[in-house]
Amino acid sequence: AHALRQEKNLQLFVLCYAGVLIIATRLELQSWEWIALLVSGGAFMAVELFNTALERLTDAVDALPKEEGNVALHRSMKATKDVSAAAALVGFATVVETILLILGTKVMERLQ
Repeated sequence: AHALRQEKNLQLFVLCYAGVLIIATRLELQSWEWIALLVSGGAFMAVELFNTALERLTDAVDALPKEEGNVALHRSMKATKDVSAAAALVGFATVVETILLILGTKVMERLQ
């Protein structure tokens, strides 16, 4: 609930993903296609929630004074956030690819 209230990107994903699922109901998908859509969407949501949790944790730890002894810690915190964001980007790209492959194929079949 916290992540959905605070994270605009997560809110946008949930809204768009719900739209994708609504469109998918009109395309007569096979079981494996539904599974692929649901697993990729769920996996992205999990990665995004972990990303949010890591951001909150690193922000709390990184609030320490930026003294000389904390320089390595602050670099580690930045790297943690960067890697976490990269994981979310990879997850998002995967779900988009899954959606395009499955729904794109179905839409093209209907157009022919």
